[in-house]
Amino acid sequence: MSNNSTIVLTTVIQRNDTKFLANKLGEEMVMMNMENGEFITLNNVGTDVWSLSEQPVSVGGLIQKLQQLYDITEDQCMKETIQFLEMSAGQNIFTIHNTATA
Repeated sequence: MSNNSTIVLTTVIQRNDTKFLANKLGEEMVMMNMENGEFITLNNVGTDVWSLSEQPVSVGGLIQKLQQLYDITEDQCMKETIQFLEMSAGQNIFTIHNTATA
């Protein structure tokens, strides 16, 4: 993801299987960056985002799927999902296939 990209509902993401080796440990996901050897742990919600993004998915579609899994309002889900994706962008956990301008 380029540093100037903004994640919006039409942004399409996919988990970055080529850069990370991931293994589920209980409800969490432990991931190793194969380029630098750093480890990342995702909580149960991050693990669900990783699982739901095996194939390219729009952020809007991802939010709908997360709402089916969790008792959360659409606004709260949108805010927290976009925040998580923006925070993980620097680690390249997800690849961005296209980003529409807001």
